[in-house]
Amino acid sequence: MGKVYDYIADIFMPNRCPCCGRFIKWDELICGSCENELKPCEGSSSKALESCSAVVCVFRYEGPAKQGIYSLKDGCGANFARYGAAKLAELLRGCGAELMTCVPMAKRKKAERGYDQAELTARYLAEKLGLPCDFSLLKRRSTSLEQHDLSAAERAEFAKTLYSAVPKHRDISGRKLLLIDDVCTTGATLSSCAGCLLEMGAEEVIGAAICRTVYDPGKKEEQT
Repeated sequence: MGKVYDYIADIFMPNRCPCCGRFIKWDELICGSCENELKPCEGSSSKALESCSAVVCVFRYEGPAKQGIYSLKDGCGANFARYGAAKLAELLRGCGAELMTCVPMAKRKKAERGYDQAELTARYLAEKLGLPCDFSLLKRRSTSLEQHDLSAAERAEFAKTLYSAVPKHRDISGRKLLLIDDVCTTGATLSSCAGCLLEMGAEEVIGAAICRTVYDPGKKEEQT
């Protein structure tokens, strides 16, 4: 049914590459040119994050991948979430996770955008891995402050106060969880949310994101 729907939808709203905007076939998720320019993380997942047993990311947050994330955040890049989830599934299959959740988005932003990009990515990934999801474990408090306006150190402190457990959440004691986000920049968000899940009883938390900012020695850190 999904492919039939995509084919019919393409007649009225032609499919576009989420990274460059070019028209692509109805059953494609990204154009060949952009796909060839995507750069794998290569080792960035080895950088440890507090509270996460591992952090798995697919692409460096630059070039077409960065544009794909921007498109996703603008509410019109679902193709990139599906594409990224498929690539993440290749890396996470067999990881032993029992349940999947995601970094929660502010309610106001979700209402404006029409979806939560981390949740959307998690849903596509869950389909690939055959895992159940629970997006009612964590909550994000309302604030007008944007993380991209903060330094790495400020992000870490801010994230610690931003996320918390949802009251009367399901029992996750002793379970191994996958925690999904769209981008891992400084790692503050994944670390904070993973810490909450561990405090809620999770035995282990694996962080995962489509993209990760990879810092080059001597280069000024980029904030996103």
